[in-house]
Amino acid sequence: MTFTGLGTSSLTNFVPADDLHRVLHEKFQLSEFRPKQKEVIDLVLSGKNTLALLPTGYGKSLCYQVPSQVLPGATIVISPLIALMQDQLSGLNKRGVSNATVLNSSLDADEYYDAVAGIKCGRFKLIYVAPERLESPRFRQLLQEIKVSLLVIDEAHCISQWGHDFRPQYRNMKEHLKLMPDATILALTATATPTVQRDIGQNLGLPNINVVIASFDRPNLRLEVECCSDAKEKDDHVLKLLRQEKSPAIVYTSSRKETEALSRRLTVNKLKAVAYHAGMPKETRYRVQKQFEEEKHTIIVSTVAFGMGVDKSNIRRVIHYNMPGSLENYFQEAGRAGRDGNNATCTLLYQPKDIYTQRWLMERNYPDARQVSSLLSLLRGDNSRFRKTSELASALRIDEFSLNSAIDLLRHLSLIQVTIDGIKAISSTANGIDMTWLIERKERDSNRLDKMVDYANALSCRRKLILQYFGQEYKADCSDCDNCSPKLEKERPGYISMPPEKENTSSGTTENLSHLEQVLMDTVTLLNGKVGRTTIAQVLSGSKAKKIQEKKLDQIAAYAKFPHIKTDDIILAIDKLIEDGKLRVIPGMYPKLVIARKKK
Repeated sequence: MTFTGLGTSSLTNFVPADDLHRVLHEKFQLSEFRPKQKEVIDLVLSGKNTLALLPTGYGKSLCYQVPSQVLPGATIVISPLIALMQDQLSGLNKRGVSNATVLNSSLDADEYYDAVAGIKCGRFKLIYVAPERLESPRFRQLLQEIKVSLLVIDEAHCISQWGHDFRPQYRNMKEHLKLMPDATILALTATATPTVQRDIGQNLGLPNINVVIASFDRPNLRLEVECCSDAKEKDDHVLKLLRQEKSPAIVYTSSRKETEALSRRLTVNKLKAVAYHAGMPKETRYRVQKQFEEEKHTIIVSTVAFGMGVDKSNIRRVIHYNMPGSLENYFQEAGRAGRDGNNATCTLLYQPKDIYTQRWLMERNYPDARQVSSLLSLLRGDNSRFRKTSELASALRIDEFSLNSAIDLLRHLSLIQVTIDGIKAISSTANGIDMTWLIERKERDSNRLDKMVDYANALSCRRKLILQYFGQEYKADCSDCDNCSPKLEKERPGYISMPPEKENTSSGTTENLSHLEQVLMDTVTLLNGKVGRTTIAQVLSGSKAKKIQEKKLDQIAAYAKFPHIKTDDIILAIDKLIEDGKLRVIPGMYPKLVIARKKK
């Protein structure tokens, strides 16, 4: 697959196959390349710019690590996370690859100058840097002084504003390529929809980039979802699954607080669990990771900070305690299981409440127009120097996630300059701020969450659903997801359903609804955004709560209509109506329910 445009660098490097296999065997202790690895390496060594989409566990890093050992010049790897760089460097050092280094903020002055000296004299041939480093005058000067044979852009989906993890630091990558005019470009990612793939090539100014796509199917991974009504049921599932598992396992949570709390609960239940998240000191993270790799602890409870670049192939189970915000995130994290090719299980513990957690996390990522305007005014107030994000966050008292999004928008609008030194306004001219770009990005995040919810509630093949999302077909008969596996067929926990009565005509809809759903729709229509899902469930179950009486909700016709149904089960029915697009949540500190308007 290719796009139209230039797809070849000016350099072609003929390397005998024997040399490649010697490096593969001696340095990486592998006997042969996987088919798509070899295809990517052949393109790179032929001087052809390449975008490689290889699933987690396929061995993307080998596609540049092996060439780096045989190419005449340096290989520069752009990586978005310092932790990922350190993991990669540690893995290379263990294999005896001593000509790799990093240039990032973790180095002190002496370490930095030693690394630069080593790069200049050819002692280091494989160099990991963050995208911000390309803004540094010192680093740009270094690139002028050395020969760069290969430029690698890892986690290339960060280039695309359509991607699930867009990073504004990648926005100027097209301009940065001019610093290395003779280098072959290799962009790598494990998760990119067809739209993101096209956007990557266009944003790099390489629309004819050669694209190599391996099947995203991981046939050795069993995919399953357990529907849980509350946190206790989640804990019960986790304990049951981990007690059955003797091999290493990862449990992903959505917050640092949850990570530490769940780790403690597992330890109390005599499981060898340990917590890991980005808020821990560097030394602690290193110790925890080493203990897990050496299997002194067989269970690691973590945020998404753990997993990228971790050199452990025998993880037999990945459990998501909380639902991620997108299928891209889920499949990338789940894919850390079974990297040795042996069977492994990926379990999502789904509680409808997770939808609201993810909506809340999404909301905090996006500032309002007032916050964006305040940021720009602050920067324009002192345009003589660069400001650090920590200084801006403190001055504005704004969440770091919202601040980053505000910076993204102002940079997109060319109102600010962002470099490795910090941020400052480009001009003091008063202009209105167009929020459209940020609004559209938020809508895309919301759509990704909707697809994740569809996966959690799916009654059809989960494997097929994931592959279709990434633009691939699955024609085989799936025998290893919980919806298809005949040996493990079970009646999945569902929503309350009752014999349908009549066709509902309220709120302009004519769908056949159960009696409970009919009453829910009528009640939401009546209250019209005054209360949320929990209050409505309490009304229908006949709760004696003080707030029900104070708001005189015990006087409406729906009150105590379903006293025999638990409040939590009514909430499940509400969540199903939300997921079916019949009800809509108005976000806020106290989310409210309204009837969803039909799209025209």
